[in-house]
Amino acid sequence: MKKIKSFFDKIKNRNIVFVLSLVVCAGVISFVAFGMNGAEGNAIKIDNSSETLTTTVTWYKAGPELYELNSQYGVFQKVSATTVKASVSKNTEKTALKNKKITTQTTASAVTIGKGTVKTTVIKKVKRKISTTVTSKPAKITKKKKKKKKRITTTTQTTTVTTKAYTPSKAKANTYSTRDISEEKYTVKSITTGKKIKSDGFDILCQIVNGEIGSTWNEEAIKAQAVAAYTYLRYCKEKGITAELGVKSGYDSRLEKIVKSVEGLVCTYDGSLIDAVFCASTAGCTADCSNVWGGSYPYLKSVDSKYDADYDPNYGVTKTIAKADVKKILQKQGVKLSTKKKNWIKVLSNYNGKYVGDVSIDGQITLTGTKIRSLFELKSAAFTVKYSNKNFIFTTYGYGHGVGMSQWGAQLYASKSGYKFDQILKHYYSGIDISLSQEI
Repeated sequence: MKKIKSFFDKIKNRNIVFVLSLVVCAGVISFVAFGMNGAEGNAIKIDNSSETLTTTVTWYKAGPELYELNSQYGVFQKVSATTVKASVSKNTEKTALKNKKITTQTTASAVTIGKGTVKTTVIKKVKRKISTTVTSKPAKITKKKKKKKKRITTTTQTTTVTTKAYTPSKAKANTYSTRDISEEKYTVKSITTGKKIKSDGFDILCQIVNGEIGSTWNEEAIKAQAVAAYTYLRYCKEKGITAELGVKSGYDSRLEKIVKSVEGLVCTYDGSLIDAVFCASTAGCTADCSNVWGGSYPYLKSVDSKYDADYDPNYGVTKTIAKADVKKILQKQGVKLSTKKKNWIKVLSNYNGKYVGDVSIDGQITLTGTKIRSLFELKSAAFTVKYSNKNFIFTTYGYGHGVGMSQWGAQLYASKSGYKFDQILKHYYSGIDISLSQEI
């Protein structure tokens, strides 16, 4: 029995020793483990600079391999050194935030070295609701901006008054009664001789038609001219002024017969005689009366005269005047001209297409296109001018002041479009009526 008891006592003592040995071993292992974890924690450095977030882990019992953090989510890759660097590359572009709310995201990574596994935790600040992206701070590259020199140029602008010519529709042709006007007396001043001519109404009307357009044109054009001329005679007599017109005696029987067929007819607007002015031809459209003489007449508006540009012999005529002659004429206007010839006559504005409004004379005074036409005896106030080889070259369009009926236009509308005399008159004089005049 004593032997058995002694055996169990030995075993008991050994168990205590064994247990104590296990406790000691566990303590040692725990001490080593806690020491390693402490070392790991102390070795973690966070560089929160503007470029990267870097985590460095130093291993006391590491093998020959080292791992580097290469993404925002803590993925390690194998490299060949003795230090583990966990680098989080920040966005290479800075962000301008509209919302400053910040949330914290934790990512766990594991590295296996030899037989042990060590866990590292990377804490990142994630900025939400990013609206604008700006690049990070690499080496600053400054671009030199070339300053563009502003060139200041002075130009003379030509202004065009965009009064669009009205294109009347073809009026309905009518039949009219006539009356004898031979008992009426008129005085007319000839525009060619300047002499005053007195005669009865019918004779003076035939002389005017003969002097203005002759007897060979289209019959309807001659009728239109006769009615316009008689209306103008009556209008001037009513206003107490002497009409200035082309007058030519010696008219033939054809003309006399045509004038007789419309004898006594006049153009009226709202029951009153119109100022039935006319011209040889136009610059493709008639000129508005207000632009030529001032004042406004509803029947003397700018209207289309489509055939003039293509068939009028006065369209696009040039006149060359020597520099010396131009100088003499302009200096009579009180201008001391410079040596820059091209500045002597410059068109500043136009109206109703090609008609010239204002003209600069060497930048010193301004004259009207009508005045320039008069000074240089041009066919029309619709013109262009250029200086070349010591000459001024004027190109004119149409003949006359351009207001009212175009005589060439009347001839062309009659011959090419079959217009009757009243259709021609209603085309050129807007809104008029044609009727038999009262006796005077």
